[in-house]
Amino acid sequence: MTFDRLQVPLSAAPSRTRPLVEARFIPRQYEPNYAYPLLVLFHSRGSHEEQLVRAMPALSWRNYVGLALRGPEPIVKRDRLVGFGWGRQFEAPDRDRSHRRSGPSEGEIVRRVLFDAEPEVYDSFEESVFSAIVQTRQLLHVHSERIYLMGCGEGAAVAYWLGLTYPERFAGVVSINGWLPVGLRPLGRLKACRDLPVLAVHGAWNNRTPLHEARRDVATLRAGGLRVAFQSYPCTHRLATPMLADVDTWLMGHCTGQAAF
Repeated sequence: MTFDRLQVPLSAAPSRTRPLVEARFIPRQYEPNYAYPLLVLFHSRGSHEEQLVRAMPALSWRNYVGLALRGPEPIVKRDRLVGFGWGRQFEAPDRDRSHRRSGPSEGEIVRRVLFDAEPEVYDSFEESVFSAIVQTRQLLHVHSERIYLMGCGEGAAVAYWLGLTYPERFAGVVSINGWLPVGLRPLGRLKACRDLPVLAVHGAWNNRTPLHEARRDVATLRAGGLRVAFQSYPCTHRLATPMLADVDTWLMGHCTGQAAF
């Protein structure tokens, strides 16, 4: 028995642990006997869980199950809810320009990311994510060793954080126009993180997170011994079709053991 993606509505329900709203992408002609890779999706700041679900067809109609989560922080502008965020700990490092001028040097940032341990614990947030993954695996046939984290913008910082904190639980991390969460869950488990493949794709004209900052993050991860593929595109911070096509190629390459880049 098969299901068509167009005939199955997206489900949106609060997580059991915390009220993180979920949305799922079910592949077209879903086959219950096939173990699908699972993409855990984290939207950009000011957006919501549907952002990357709507982008899934540009990635692939058939190859993946998608689980999108909504950030817990409402963003209100002029008394109007405009979207959601993931919290101050995941904001872009240069969002506050005055703070950046008085902040640590680049060498200090690299040292923190590579070696320091962050004492704060975000157990409730972690539990909500893992609970959503477990629930999705109960509803749909997901390959237990092909669970990938994918985030856009601020959501990429969340994907990095979870992946670098629990590298043994995930098959890889995809960052789209994102950044490393400086000083938050750094590479305290450096040796284990070296087995976690990472793909970073970035718009060359992204004025929210300039290309040189994305290259710096990639250099930081590579300095720690991680396998990081990187590609830039002639676009801004928006999702671009060639970008998503390359993400699909990279994911399928790793799923089949034939990684192209």
